[in-house]
Amino acid sequence: MSDDADPEDGQDGDGVPDSDPDHIDPAGDLADMVESGDMDMELADGQDPEELREFIKRAEAGEFGADPGLEATVRIARAMLENAEADGQDGPDT
Repeated sequence: MSDDADPEDGQDGDGVPDSDPDHIDPAGDLADMVESGDMDMELADGQDPEELREFIKRAEAGEFGADPGLEATVRIARAMLENAEADGQDGPDT
């Protein structure tokens, strides 16, 4: 991390999120931005939130194997669902 780090913004002096400054992880950095609200992502029109819940459930059960990109995708999907629920855009629960 550089000397001009600002710990309050969670980034080093180069604007790189420091979720793990010793490891280059673009998917994880993207997930950090979505979770923090720095990047706004929403469910697409017609996207069924229940499909995302099912994906998250299957991924967490290990059906797709272990992969850092998959972990980041699950984090992004979870953040999108939370945003949709906060905005009252949640679809039908089954």
